[in-house]
Amino acid sequence: MKKIWKIIILALAAGLILPVNTQAHMLWLLVNKEAPKVGETVQVEIGWGHKFPKDEDIKEERLGAVKAIGPDGEELKLKKISTTQYELAPPKSGVYILCAQVRPDFLTKTKDGFKLQSKKGVAEVVNCFRFDMAAKTLLNVGRQEHGFERRAQSSLEIMPLKNPRTLKKGAVLSVKVMFQGKPLAGVEVKVAHEKPADPVKPLVSLGKTDEKGEIQVTVDRPGRWLLLASHKTPYENPEECDENFYTASLTWRVR
Repeated sequence: MKKIWKIIILALAAGLILPVNTQAHMLWLLVNKEAPKVGETVQVEIGWGHKFPKDEDIKEERLGAVKAIGPDGEELKLKKISTTQYELAPPKSGVYILCAQVRPDFLTKTKDGFKLQSKKGVAEVVNCFRFDMAAKTLLNVGRQEHGFERRAQSSLEIMPLKNPRTLKKGAVLSVKVMFQGKPLAGVEVKVAHEKPADPVKPLVSLGKTDEKGEIQVTVDRPGRWLLLASHKTPYENPEECDENFYTASLTWRVR
């Protein structure tokens, strides 16, 4: 029984955010309609894994809040169809922010493997981090173009500086990476397309954000796009854990 439990822990750890070929797990959101009409049902899908836009199904116990923020800042409940499928019928015109999070937790590496807990009480610790992962996308209901700049209030967040709905092939999208509500300079941002030029390396680095926390991506083809930012900070109590590990994604579609 002890051996079986150890295998389960290792599987959970591998299915979280451990680097695989130097790439960590990603969390993202997809919708079947980016510009629905008022009252029209939109299907929302939770994406998880290494291969955007479709890879693994996240475990229900690992998924945290999944919600929508309406045009007036009100929080709306999504209808849950399954762990990875939700629905929303937007009640009014405006820009809606859809967001999801992985349930924050600790992951500690030891000489014998990984444990989903802090360092406290664990022998032969190699390192530990607390992960905090967030994802968001936008819905444009009606002809409202403003409201895309509102925050989802996640720890790390990618803010578009232009409404992604307006983007066409060849356009440039500027974004600002925010951490704890402030622009974050010097953080690496990566980009992925649903049909990557190199399937072995679906994520391509754009470089690091400037002093304003901003960076640009050239949208050179239609289809679904993903931006991913990650950031580490020292954990406040080194006896409990070593680092905080944050990731944030933003997805949109170019017609």
